[in-house]
Amino acid sequence: MNIFEKNNVGFFRNNPVLGLSLGLTTALAITTSLTNAIGMGIIMLLLLYMTSILCGFARKAVSADFRLPVNLAIIAFLVKLAELLIKAYAPKLAEGLGTFLPLLVASSLLLFAAGTFDKTEKTIGDLLGDNVKAGFAYFLALVVLATVREILGTGGIIFHDPFRGTQLFSFNIIPTEFALGLFMQPAGALLVVALVAALFAAIANARAATAKGGK
Repeated sequence: MNIFEKNNVGFFRNNPVLGLSLGLTTALAITTSLTNAIGMGIIMLLLLYMTSILCGFARKAVSADFRLPVNLAIIAFLVKLAELLIKAYAPKLAEGLGTFLPLLVASSLLLFAAGTFDKTEKTIGDLLGDNVKAGFAYFLALVVLATVREILGTGGIIFHDPFRGTQLFSFNIIPTEFALGLFMQPAGALLVVALVAALFAAIANARAATAKGGK
């Protein structure tokens, strides 16, 4: 049994992005700003919720041999629906996410949420519980990555309402002349992911050691 079959997702240990590398491509691409990260995190949470329900019903009606194409069709439908709604009601967010919004159709995290890699039989409630946790863990990873990248890359944070586009707050920590543009580039994204993944792993190990010592 591999880690996907265990569905053992957590906030620090086995974080979808930083531990299991699920949804990593999107995370690398859109975490140049906190606004885009929070917008994508909310979209993914809703997609995971709907995927759990629809694919949960499909699991009862479709044999295991046809589960993958059926799951892909359901995910494609949900992602296209989300894309159309975001373009209609949140054009600024759609512009910020660019092609990575429709590319969610191939997201490994959504396939994971659909139970594609899990051969055990689960109820819709089980899928919802697992995937809501995975969604919030994904959201946490995106927020941390975006915060670090935007501060190091631009010197501070300029946060807009992801759906209305109005600026809510801004602040600077690093003088602009000392900001490192590298962290707004793909190479900088990989570096930040590696460092934050190591931090999350250290936190998970410390929590496990504390829990073991308390027994």
